[in-house]
Amino acid sequence: MRVVSVLPSATEIVCALGHRSELVGRSSECDYPEDVGALPIVMQPRTLDSERPSKEIDERVRRARSRRESLYTLDVERLARLSPDLLLTQDLCGVCSVTEEEVAVACAEAAIRPRIVSLAPTNLAEVWASVETLGEAVHDAETGRALSESLRSRTRPVGPRERTVAVVEWLDPPILAGLWTPDLVTVAGGEPVGPRSGQPGRRTTWKELARWRPDLLVLSPCSFSVARSRRELEDARLREDVLSVRPALGTFVVDEAYFSRPGPRLADGVELIRALLHGGVPRGPMPAEMLGPDPAPVSA
Repeated sequence: MRVVSVLPSATEIVCALGHRSELVGRSSECDYPEDVGALPIVMQPRTLDSERPSKEIDERVRRARSRRESLYTLDVERLARLSPDLLLTQDLCGVCSVTEEEVAVACAEAAIRPRIVSLAPTNLAEVWASVETLGEAVHDAETGRALSESLRSRTRPVGPRERTVAVVEWLDPPILAGLWTPDLVTVAGGEPVGPRSGQPGRRTTWKELARWRPDLLVLSPCSFSVARSRRELEDARLREDVLSVRPALGTFVVDEAYFSRPGPRLADGVELIRALLHGGVPRGPMPAEMLGPDPAPVSA
């Protein structure tokens, strides 16, 4: 089977299922596991401005979405040459990737007719169900069920939920993460600040966050690595705003893949929150750092 994935989380799931060899194309944002970087790129952002300040990126995205403009472009000629049997996409967020409709149009232009599987999970249960969906799509349902059950086992609820956790998925303006992220906090034993499970992210202000006084603050801007977030936080005004929240358990900068991507690494995100809530450190080489006057890396 020849598989093209334009969704980073789907790419991760296919590889976790043991079907990396069937991938023949990807989006420019499919970067894990590392060896998928060798695959041809069939989708990339129209504007390469990932190093611009968060506020500028947010304003550009809002303008584009208000005009119903796509933020991505598909390489129709390359898609035709790759001629996939299966094409993996999403239909949840036009900011995150192309939509199912855009993929269907591109396939028609390329004169190909792959099976299109579109994922749109809005909570953690649906994320783990999507693992089974992809297992079936690559004709390996048994492995899909086994992986899904393993991930469910790692993310079963613990309690009691006594401490509050704010996960911020954008820095300027701050946006409290929604969809499956409140579930990550809940099963980790925390009480999420902001949206409930399945609800979209909520825009807020650093002053409002400071008034809420969460016990733990996790900064995990969508599409940002820890290094990229730290460059953003070199801005004195923004850094001062963030540090004004003063959570009792600290403020941590975390790679976005553990919260924003609805794939296997969400289980690592749950384990990270559990560790931070109980004064421990996560297992494995988790990319996370404490934010403060003297940043302290969090490691195993």
